[in-house]
Amino acid sequence: MRHAYITGSADFIGFYLAELLLQEGWNVTGLDGLTDHYDVRLKHRRLQMLGRI
Repeated sequence: MRHAYITGSADFIGFYLAELLLQEGWNVTGLDGLTDHYDVRLKHRRLQMLGRI
């Protein structure tokens, strides 16, 4: 199984990259600082969505 480590996994690009890789069967480890650069609630929702794939 392939493995990817993605920083910024709750940000726009990191989220969609993680989502794509998970759907393709990769094992993904994501890291995000959850800073308030923009809406932290959105970041939490994205991480929840990734956990359901």
